[in-house]
Formats: sequence, C-alpha cells, structure tokens
Amino acid sequence: MSTLKPIAHIQKITAVAPPYRLRQGQTISWIMKALQRDGAVGDASRALNLYERLLNNDSIGYRGSVLSDYTHDDWSRMSLFKPFLRSDGSITPWSLPPLQERMKVYIDAALTMAREAFSGVDKAPAYIIDVSCTGYRSPFPAQTLVLEKAWENQTRLLKIGHMGCYASVPGVHMGAQLTQSIGLEDTVSVLSTELCSLHLDPLARDPDQIVSNILFADGCARIDLGRTSKPRSLALLAHYEALVPDSAEYMSWDLQDSRFHMTLSRKVVTKLNKVIGQHLSDFLNAHGIGWSSISRYAIHPGGPRIVESIQEELGLPEETVKHSKTVLHKHGNMSSATLPHVWKAIQEADDVKAGELIVSMAFGPGLTLAMNILQKS
Repeated sequence: MSTLKPIAHIQKITAVAPPYRLRQGQTISWIMKALQRDGAVGDASRALNLYERLLNNDSIGYRGSVLSDYTHDDWSRMSLFKPFLRSDGSITPWSLPPLQERMKVYIDAALTMAREAFSGVDKAPAYIIDVSCTGYRSPFPAQTLVLEKAWENQTRLLKIGHMGCYASVPGVHMGAQLTQSIGLEDTVSVLSTELCSLHLDPLARDPDQIVSNILFADGCARIDLGRTSKPRSLALLAHYEALVPDSAEYMSWDLQDSRFHMTLSRKVVTKLNKVIGQHLSDFLNAHGIGWSSISRYAIHPGGPRIVESIQEELGLPEETVKHSKTVLHKHGNMSSATLPHVWKAIQEADDVKAGELIVSMAFGPGLTLAMNILQKS
C-alpha cells in the first residue's frame, strides 16, 4: 500500500459515445473510395496499397464519429464532405470543407455530448474544466450547458485547449487542486470532448497522415473529482510532466485553411522508448515507490505500437496493459478522451483490486510526457 496521501479522488467517470460506431474496415474502405473518387488513382496507388495492408490490422476494431458521412458512399448525401459556397462566390472542393463548416458540426455535436454527459446531474459542480483540441469557439459548449442548467451562479468554468492526447492528465491534476477549495460533498468535473473525425484528410498520400486517418476517433468523458473516496474511486496520488528535448517536430497540431492538421511521425515511438524508462524511474523514486509496487499501467493508446513498444521497453506483462489495448480496439484514439476511458475500465474491472497502484502515461505535442499515480479504492 502506498503511503502517499491522495490529492483528490476520481469518484466517477461517465463515457459518452458518438452517434455512429463504425467498424475499422468500414472507415478504411470509405477513405479508399474517396481516393478513387478523386480520379487520381495512379498518384494514389501507394496510399491505396497502404490502406489495403492496414485493413488486416485488428488492433482497432471500431471507431466512433459524430458524422454520418462515413456510414455511406452516396456523395450526394454528404453533410460535411461536399462543396461549399465561399464568401467570394467560389466553390470549395468536396474534400476540403471550410474550417468554419467543421466547427459548426463541432459546436452542435459537442453541446449534445455535454448535455448527455451531465444528464441527470442536478447538483452543480463547483467547477467544470472543459478540455478539447479538436474544436474552438467562444462561448464554448460547456458555457451553453451551464446556462441551460441554470448553474451560472454556482459553477466556474475553465478551458484547456490544444494540448492534444495528454490533456486529461493535467486536466485531472488541475481539478484535484481545485477540490482543496470546495466542500466535502462538492465536485469538480473535467469534461473531455474530442471530435477528431472532423479533421480527417480523405486524399492524404503521406504515410504518416494515412496512419493518422486510421487511428483517430470521436469520444467524450466526464470525470468527477472530490475530496472523499467512494467505492471503486481512483485516488490521485502524484502527477508528473516533462518535455522531451529534440522532439518537437515529431508531433504537432496545427490550424490550416480547411482543417486542423496532425503531424504524427513514426519516430515518436523510437523517441519515447529512449526516455520512458528514465522518466518513470525519476517519477517513482521521487515518491519512494518501487517498480514492483505498480500492478497496472494506463497507457494512452495513441496507436498499437505506442502501447506495445512501451510494454516491450519496460518489460510489462500483458495483464498490466490490457485495458489500454481493449479501449483502443473498441474506440480508436479519441485524443484526450481516451485515457479517461481506460481509467473507467480499470474502475469497473473486478480483477483490479482495492489498493492496487496504477501509473498513467500519455503523450502529446511538445513532445510532452505526462504521468500520474492512481490507487483504486
């Protein structure tokens, strides 16, 4: 048992699924048809061959999306991937819907998911920390939700944006700090909403971009933190963040004319493998915890090789990382909403016993490495 005192307790995690759950083969086939529709089949032959090979990888079985477009290939019925009239009278290509059209979808879908996340919640949280890197607007959807719930004089709002996949780790740490200023029965909610499928590039030829196209998905999770423990709570015991030198070019999230653009180099895995062991040792040693005390690892499944390579590098048994792999298979990479799904799976797993220590790991642009230590109640 750890002698660390909890900073706060993750009391409950509510997952919200997007409306469309798609088989991975279905989404890859849709992209392949989009490439062929473009007419540049010769130029796209290498990309099509890569997608064909990726069809045989079953690490990701399903991905969710708020877009109905990926459920069919009737191009006359697309809601986003269609031509739009620009303000200057020109027409956008079907494959490059304007950023503002993508954001319209984000605003509506994110608000719908926020409503579902807080459905049945009558007592206002003291704080809501809204997390997303896939959509921007001010006022943001959580503000609209607070007004609809008549919580405007009870709930304070904070926004975390553009951190990417690791954002829920500092989001939970911030929420834990805020619990020190609230009552014993009050809560702080972290709401992570990521709609990655809005930014898919159907005509991508670059191998790294193709890999991004088959990884990312939509998801939402509400994480409730409080000062007291409840059955199956996860106590937050410690937090760690570090920037990895000489790695900034390997992962980025940029705004372009028509969408947000992810750069995700295959070198990320190699770079992480070189540093992850030392960072984990530094983190555990700082709190007097031995490696043998950690029985579970909640590794952000950025992709199949992220989890597998860290597992190999650290010599972790399959049982210790199975929840990360299961979440990846069921949902894909939902950016910052992914790790909360892993935490929820650990909370609900009967084979994860009270007192077990869990190390979370997540990675994002910077290259940033974020970790925490959790303990199941």
